[in-house]
Amino acid sequence: MSFRNITANSTRSLELQGLEQTVFPEYTEQPTPATIQTNQPEEKGQNKRKVKKTDSSAPKRSKKNNTPRKDGSPDNCEGANNERSPSPAPPRISLRDLMEAETKLVFGDEQDITHKSLASTATQLMCQAAEIGGPPSGPNLSFLPQIDKWLDVALQDANSYYQQKKYATAASRFTAALELCSKGTVFEKPFNADYEDICKVASFIESRIVACYLRMKKPNPALLHSYRSIQLNPIHFQNHLRQAMAYRLLGNPCEAARGAMIADYIYWLSGGNNRHMSKLIKLYWQGLLEAANTMEKNFSVVFTPWFEKPSSNTIEKVEEAFRKLHPAFTDYIFTDPRGGHFLPKTTDWSRPSSTQSYFLTLGFRRRQDGDFLHKLFHKRCPLFTEQRSPFTTPSYRDLEMLYEMQGKKILPVLDFIKCTKLSVGFSTGSGLIERLQYASVLGQLNRFREHTHVLQHTLAELAIAPYLQDISPSDTELLLALMADTMDTLEGKRSDQERVWNAMQKVEAVKEMLYQLEETYMKKAALKATKRQKAKEKKALKKTSLRSPAAPPQDQPNAVDDPQPCHPISEHLPPPHKHLSSVRK
Repeated sequence: MSFRNITANSTRSLELQGLEQTVFPEYTEQPTPATIQTNQPEEKGQNKRKVKKTDSSAPKRSKKNNTPRKDGSPDNCEGANNERSPSPAPPRISLRDLMEAETKLVFGDEQDITHKSLASTATQLMCQAAEIGGPPSGPNLSFLPQIDKWLDVALQDANSYYQQKKYATAASRFTAALELCSKGTVFEKPFNADYEDICKVASFIESRIVACYLRMKKPNPALLHSYRSIQLNPIHFQNHLRQAMAYRLLGNPCEAARGAMIADYIYWLSGGNNRHMSKLIKLYWQGLLEAANTMEKNFSVVFTPWFEKPSSNTIEKVEEAFRKLHPAFTDYIFTDPRGGHFLPKTTDWSRPSSTQSYFLTLGFRRRQDGDFLHKLFHKRCPLFTEQRSPFTTPSYRDLEMLYEMQGKKILPVLDFIKCTKLSVGFSTGSGLIERLQYASVLGQLNRFREHTHVLQHTLAELAIAPYLQDISPSDTELLLALMADTMDTLEGKRSDQERVWNAMQKVEAVKEMLYQLEETYMKKAALKATKRQKAKEKKALKKTSLRSPAAPPQDQPNAVDDPQPCHPISEHLPPPHKHLSSVRK
């Protein structure tokens, strides 16, 4: 995949320049004009040679900033400040640095944890987090009431096995402690317990189970428990970091990058103000974002800095520049009309006025890989599943076709669009409704394990959604309905035909059908009107031809014929004889 960089100046102008070796810029604490760069994976032995070559060639390239390139890619865009040259590409984040940051963020709070009580455990957790730059945040368990003694014993037992690095046994003991919580054994005074306090304790135990499975390199069960920890306590930033690590181990860097981005935002939202911790999270987010861009082979990406909603003229200019920069990815080009994308380098949640936002442009090698995006974001009522008969039960072959299209074509692109965007909404194209519809297909195909993972994932996204975006009253009702139906589906209470997302799909199908009928009727009406008009014109032409015949008038003599008047032939014949007339009688 070929990638390029984009540099923005302070006056919102763009400067585009093609680079042979480009990467995402290393994060700096103060947000600066962004240079967005991506790269393909490289061999470890070739990394140093290419970096040195790039550094040595950077000054020479800046001198030729005003001259066009021979390969046809533009060095600047209309309105760009040509006096400012892009800075040399910094070295890419190595895998070793990424692993060190991940270890500090995910396992940095586990040293010397004792379980005299859950409150003392939380206090020591916060002290350990402060040593690595953490906030006095997290579950905030130090202010909870005294937990039940049996639960305290179970947690002490589980933690002792964890400290001995017997992670399988520790996971089973934490699971036993979680079962005690489900039976009501949480606090010494259960009747005075608050629902949120109980959720915090259960989320804490779920997070310990996640840590055990991550230590054992078992990302599938770790991911499932991370969903539950986020559902119970969505504003604990380390829950999102553990989920990101599980996704990374499963080879899904898009979801991992989104988890790191949410963790960075939740860290600030929960009161974290330590720059070292924030920088570490952004470094982890940046490394995962590089991996997400590197893995994509079917499309290329460009982030364009912009503070407001881009106009159609701006989008046309960017897409035209994209065609010149990425000639291999121009079969279909899509620009996200909503904007609102963020990158680690230029993001400072504490200062919204200085945080740089972007809108994203994707270019595909093949049109069929991305043409569905236009329907999702521009049509009035798009049919996401493309099912020909949405009101009938699909056949097994249709279900397999939907499974392939949604799971391997549509959802990966939507996940990539979301990995740099906090607020995605609940409408068509957000990825939430599409994922729930995909879960329905999995359930009908009897893929129950994948079905459970998708529902748990979506439920975790719905739980964190109110903290990431402003929600209108209508969206609040839809959010509650989606969460209720998702929980009922996981518990197996009702059939999938009664779910909100299936009803939305049918409503969209009805609207699409009505719009198609309206368009067909209007086309037929216009065709009939055209035929009537042609018939009227033909009739009027015929009447005109009858009123004015082609023969010339008699009062005007013909120059070719005899000018003398013509007499009838009977005037020149003799009168008939009488005897002939009598014979006839």
